[in-house]
Amino acid sequence: MNLWDRAKKHLSSTTSLRIRTNGTVAVTVLFCLVVFAALAQAAQTYVIAHFPYGGGWSTQLWFTNSGSTTANVEVQWFSQAGTATPVPLQGQGTQSTQQFALSPNSTQVVGADVTQRNATGPSGLQVTWATATSSAPVNVFSLFDYAPSSVATITPASQLVTSVGTQSVAPATSFRFPVAEFGQVGLPKFDAGIAVANPNGTSTTLTLKLLSASGSIVGTIQRTLPANGQATVILSDPTAFLSVLDPTSMFLGSLAVCATQPVGMVAIGVEGTQYFTTAVTNDPCP
Repeated sequence: MNLWDRAKKHLSSTTSLRIRTNGTVAVTVLFCLVVFAALAQAAQTYVIAHFPYGGGWSTQLWFTNSGSTTANVEVQWFSQAGTATPVPLQGQGTQSTQQFALSPNSTQVVGADVTQRNATGPSGLQVTWATATSSAPVNVFSLFDYAPSSVATITPASQLVTSVGTQSVAPATSFRFPVAEFGQVGLPKFDAGIAVANPNGTSTTLTLKLLSASGSIVGTIQRTLPANGQATVILSDPTAFLSVLDPTSMFLGSLAVCATQPVGMVAIGVEGTQYFTTAVTNDPCP
């Protein structure tokens, strides 16, 4: 039930105030508090823009309720093409949705089945994304970790190569974060990547603008996401910004991501073979 249906339901079950003049109803005043109550109960939607598993990767989602009321949460997974898709979940089997109640100050972990990390070998990477709808505000944290195997195996990894975490937030039409690309010869190289997911029922156009340290735009690319679709972009890729970067020197600047509809995004930095979280803001697009 959407917000307006809920408001209408509240209104129909609430006694109105009647003001009478000489026995005739002059006006009926409907309490605005009814609408305010419906607004307060509006569901919160978060976009989990990246949920990879297989090919050495696994993902965990951490949900924390810091509020004073129970949060009823539903998670739904989608493919990059935009279709609802089942994923193997730890202890839950293969599912395309997951529901749970999160009591005040509690934490719930929903993760990919760790036996599927390398079940189909090095080339078995599956990229999905998800939405989380909650009856109350929650914190959603994603943890990605990597432990590859040269052969297919369902034995859980005993040692990770790298891991990184990101915060999932409400959808927005603009994002900005600092980037470092390449570096001095002989030193570990820097890179950055993003995953953007479109939770809308129609396609969304993304415009990515790479800005130098002085603030000038040095490159612009566009991507179109289908309804409920997702895409990843590596900044040093030839289809992205490689043509405006010098692989022999360090580039410092920022990336602005502008969308025609609210989308969800995560950004990850890389130094050598190690991943790190980077701060993302909703600063206006340049």
